[in-house]
Amino acid sequence: MSGQESPNLAAQLSQVSDRVKGILIVLVAVDHNDWFRQLAPRMFDPLTFHVLGFFLLAFSFGTKPWCGRFVADRLVRYLVPFWWALAAASLAFGLFFRGGSSLVDGVIHFLLAALIGGADLVKASSGLLMLWFLPCLFGLTCLLAFYDSLVTRRARQVGLGLALGAHVLLPVLVQPWMQWLPFGLAVAADVFVLGLIWRQLLQRRLPGYVGPLALIVCIACYGTLVLAKTHIEIGTLEIRAMTNPLILLLHDVTAISAMVTMIWVAENVAVTHWLDGIGKHSLLVYLMHPIFYVMLSMLWVSPAQADGSKLMLGLHACVTTAIAVSLAYGIARLVSGSPTLSTWIAPRSWRQWPIVIYMSGGSRAQLS
Repeated sequence: MSGQESPNLAAQLSQVSDRVKGILIVLVAVDHNDWFRQLAPRMFDPLTFHVLGFFLLAFSFGTKPWCGRFVADRLVRYLVPFWWALAAASLAFGLFFRGGSSLVDGVIHFLLAALIGGADLVKASSGLLMLWFLPCLFGLTCLLAFYDSLVTRRARQVGLGLALGAHVLLPVLVQPWMQWLPFGLAVAADVFVLGLIWRQLLQRRLPGYVGPLALIVCIACYGTLVLAKTHIEIGTLEIRAMTNPLILLLHDVTAISAMVTMIWVAENVAVTHWLDGIGKHSLLVYLMHPIFYVMLSMLWVSPAQADGSKLMLGLHACVTTAIAVSLAYGIARLVSGSPTLSTWIAPRSWRQWPIVIYMSGGSRAQLS
């Protein structure tokens, strides 16, 4: 590539991927903060593009082979931290909030949440709906690896057609039983075609003005969804609003344009070190920040009881978000900095997980 040629979008993303994840995590934390919801109740009703941003990142860095080792590596990378967070939150939820529920009921709720990972099951066990994301990411990455393993053009065309059909038809056909599909496969099927579109866009070289233009498009589309009082919650498959073709289009354009915007912002934002750090530890920060919100709710005045100006509500919202994210980031760095804690709580591969080492008699498990 000559010096005059601009890099494609994939190359731009690779330079700022941690920063993009950091921005997405901050948006997720803002969405989960009851103070911000008190400040602007309708603002977050159609908000899905931050979670979709993380899903789109799964499509962004090459193809992965479908094999036992890949599935095992993704299982420990995504589900082991999820199980730890789920166990801690479920224990606290059972002790402080569930009241008269029996131990047997608590164990059953936990096992269902751990093995299936659906949003409603996760909430029933832990009280924290947002923990559904990691099981779904595991399901999505496995589905993507399976798609990438299709070797013939015809097979990929069929896969693309199924993905497009799922995206268009699921809002019409969605049923409560789909929450029982393991590892969020219904959610993964719904968003899969957006990932394939994003993968194609990543190969394009975009002119410099596309970043600001994407921001304008994102604000316009998302603002229209807010003004139309659209409610969309992907994790619980509350997507019937997207049976309206215009809503579906606005939702999809918002998701794609938001990701282009994130890359542009990440390339131009002045304060980057803390965003890079949060993005580097995004998995653990995502899992732990809602736990700190719960802890803060016990110490801080409740948003529902607040009787202040918009300025004071905004101040409370910003401060509590900063505290929750900072504490989660601090714990994430502590875990990642300890070889023992990191391999137990957030292993990077199947062979690194101490359970596997122990079960194989102290040697590295070999998985074909």
